[in-house]
Amino acid sequence: MPVPLLAGHCVGMIERLSPGSGGPLVDPDDVVWSMTKRHVDLRVVRRALRSDSALVLLGEGGGFDLHWVMPDQRLALWERVRRDYHGPDCVGDGTHAGYQFMNQDGARMLYLERWC
Repeated sequence: MPVPLLAGHCVGMIERLSPGSGGPLVDPDDVVWSMTKRHVDLRVVRRALRSDSALVLLGEGGGFDLHWVMPDQRLALWERVRRDYHGPDCVGDGTHAGYQFMNQDGARMLYLERWC
């Protein structure tokens, strides 16, 4: 699935919860994405960030400032995330966490949340 060439941010979250809190996410095309896995392994994050075709959404500020991560932005994001990731087998608190989402057609999306 190609990365959407969308300007701007995703339109919203149900009940204004962070997607990492478990709320479904609705993208700009009105596709509903549901969480399938919390705190994915760092290897899953690395694979998605290395793939030009993966859908990757970043939620800054605890998930309230959402934007797609384009392929040319992923290397810099990976450098940040790999040093400060909160997930299985990671040491420290971390400021990034990864979540797997899926839509009704079975497409997958990696959602990365960053908080301070």
